Amino acid sequence: MRRTLPILGAILTAASLAHAGALTVGEEVTILEDGPGEGVQATPAAAFGNGGYLVVWREGWHGEGGASRIYAARVDTSGKVLDPKGIEVASSEKGVQTAPRVAFGGGVFLVVWQDLRNGADYDVYAARVSPEGKVLDAKPIVVAQGKGQQALPDVASDGENFVVAWQGIEEVKGAPGFSIFAAAVSAAGAIGKTNKLPLPFAEPKIAWGGKHYFVTVSQIGRGLRLDASGAPVEGADGKISRGLSFRFNYKAVGGGPKGWLILADRSAPDYWGWGGPGAMRSYLVGPDGKLDAGIKKEPAGVKAKQSNWLDLGKSKNEGAPWPAGAAAVAWDGTQFVAVWQRHHVTKTVLYTNCDLFATRLDGFKPLDRDGVPVAVSGDEEKNPALASGGAGKLLCVYERHGADGKVRISARTLKTK
Repeated sequence: MRRTLPILGAILTAASLAHAGALTVGEEVTILEDGPGEGVQATPAAAFGNGGYLVVWREGWHGEGGASRIYAARVDTSGKVLDPKGIEVASSEKGVQTAPRVAFGGGVFLVVWQDLRNGADYDVYAARVSPEGKVLDAKPIVVAQGKGQQALPDVASDGENFVVAWQGIEEVKGAPGFSIFAAAVSAAGAIGKTNKLPLPFAEPKIAWGGKHYFVTVSQIGRGLRLDASGAPVEGADGKISRGLSFRFNYKAVGGGPKGWLILADRSAPDYWGWGGPGAMRSYLVGPDGKLDAGIKKEPAGVKAKQSNWLDLGKSKNEGAPWPAGAAAVAWDGTQFVAVWQRHHVTKTVLYTNCDLFATRLDGFKPLDRDGVPVAVSGDEEKNPALASGGAGKLLCVYERHGADGKVRISARTLKTK
């Protein structure tokens, strides 16, 4: 369903909507209006399977004294919420649960998250949910547990089973350091061998690409192809950058027949202008694990939009747009689709009024030059996630920070045909 979206009380011009003919945005729906978290919802994720979507999120406060839980709800392809009261994925008498992710394979959804029920540090847990909305594991599956933190998991599926990647904190040369791990999980809930990956830094993201999995970390120039067991494929060295210079600011990775598309922002505004301009960028990694040869090193002092930049923010004037932060990407059956945050600058170096925009991509090149507005209002819309049902149908879920001080998970359908 087409709609006209307000921008700070104004109406989008016809020119602003010129790109919407090939990427149309549905009406906004709220996933869970009055949940047990009393207006504290965050970190949504979504997956498509068996003809519908499963949306997951953190319900409730997760700081000291909190008792947040992982909730889920099914959404059909028209955007209708099928579980208006939500589904609690794994109850616990103590601790907090946060950072959920979800994938579909082997006829089930696998939800993963970090869990503080031991009272000391995070472990990685999982639970399977049927397409009918039934939680299949009375006790959650322990994916990673032990001394130190096991946190920030992500999950992908090859259509039959899953691989979960996560970050651990362990002693490296006498000091705490990050290590990245991966393990297979079967559709029946069985855990495979844990593989320690030769990747530095933190915050792994993983996606299936048709033949291999690909996991990248917070340094864009590093990533690995993995096999179905979560182990690196033969010859993988973790280097995909081919000498290009990247900042440590990846935001998302999605897979398709052409390989994997990685999204990264470029720079925050600063008083001196050393880091500008701001941009949301895309990097295409081929099925061979190498960066697409068409992506060139950014020239010194670059100010103009490059071929792999989805969005550009140059001015630090009050209210000027500046793309930065969380993003999402998915393959719609024909092309990649990306959604990203576009803030507005205030007080020269701070952000306000975050909106969401989207584009289709030809490889790593955006097709909707100025971006199509997805969620644009006087509220803050943040932390997008995408799930694709193929055939040009996607669901974008995100946080809406309302004027009433509450944060709710919202969703809109995206159609690219």
